[in-house]
Order: sequence, then structure tokens, then C-alpha cells
Amino acid sequence: MQTQRDAAVIAMRARLVEAAIGQLADEGMRGLTHRRVEARADVSQGLVKYHFGSLDGLIEAVVEHMADTEIGGVMRVTPEQHADAAASGRVPPEVWAAARAAWAAVTSRPELVRARFELYLHAGRNPGLQDAIRRGRERFIEATAASLRSAEPRAGARMVLALVNGLLLHQVSAPDDELDAWAPAYLIAAGFTASLLPADPTEA
Repeated sequence: MQTQRDAAVIAMRARLVEAAIGQLADEGMRGLTHRRVEARADVSQGLVKYHFGSLDGLIEAVVEHMADTEIGGVMRVTPEQHADAAASGRVPPEVWAAARAAWAAVTSRPELVRARFELYLHAGRNPGLQDAIRRGRERFIEATAASLRSAEPRAGARMVLALVNGLLLHQVSAPDDELDAWAPAYLIAAGFTASLLPADPTEA
């Protein structure tokens, strides 16, 4: 049973994570310091260390939060719906709705998208952060693979994730209304394409 103290700790951690996301989005990694995060969150100095142990601990919490958002952006489509749409060539309204909802979920917070790519660049020089990103990526792959009818659903899910990352990078660097309008169709097409992936190439 969650106590009042537990709820307060959870709320404070969430507040600090949101402040860290804001710092990353506005100032990049150079702006992510204990003091700047605490000032942005309007809390006492020392709370980042108290709740996360270190700045790296806070960064890992941000990555986990991003993974939660990515999971929310997984298309809620069954393998049968994907297969039926691919076979008939007609995309039913519920699949369109799922694709639009998925795209809206991952683009609803531009600051989170900017923070995401700041961390991706930082991860290239930080093996510990790479591990956290891999864990978040694995969660997305597992959730997406469950909706794909494919001989290689995990490979298909990786392709979908690569598409999402590419679309987001396109939009964060130079937003394009036309791409934004087409993005749900791209997600649907990626689901169809996943069903056509050949068997594991290492087994050929």
C-alpha cells in the first residue's frame, strides 16, 4: 500500500525528471547540472543527489520516462488487423485511428523529442547510458513485435523503431507539415512491410 511519503517521493522524482527534460531541450547536455535542474524544478539544492544518487542516475530516470512515452506510442493494432489490411489493400478506420494516436503520442511534447536526441548524442560517449537506452529500446521492440504478424516480429519492430526515430529527427530539425500529415500512413506501411521481412539472414 502506497503511503503519503511514498507518494511525495514519487511526485518529487517526477518533478525533477520533468525539469531535467526541460533543461536538455533548452540547453542540451551542457545545461544539465544538479543546480540548474533543481532551480528549474524550484526545489532545494541537493535533492537530485538525494533522489537519484548522481546526475547519471537522473539521466537514467529520464531515459526510462522516455521509454514509457514510446510504449504509449506503440500502435494498438492486432496481428490479425495488420494481416487483413495487408491482404485486402484497404486500411480499416480502426487501424488509421491507431496510427494517428501513436504518432500523436510521440509528438505531443516537442521538448521531450529534443531531449531524446540530446541524450542519444551523449550516449555515443557514455557506455553506461547506452545500456539504459538499450533497455528502453527493448521495451518498445517487445510491445511492437506483439502487434506484428511476421516471421521475424522483433526484426520488424526494430524497423518500426528506426522509422519513428527518423521521422522524429526530421521533425525536430526542420518541422514539415506534409511529413506530419503522412506519418500515420508511414507507420501503417511499416507494419505491412514487417510482414514481408525474410527469415533471419544469419540462417540463410
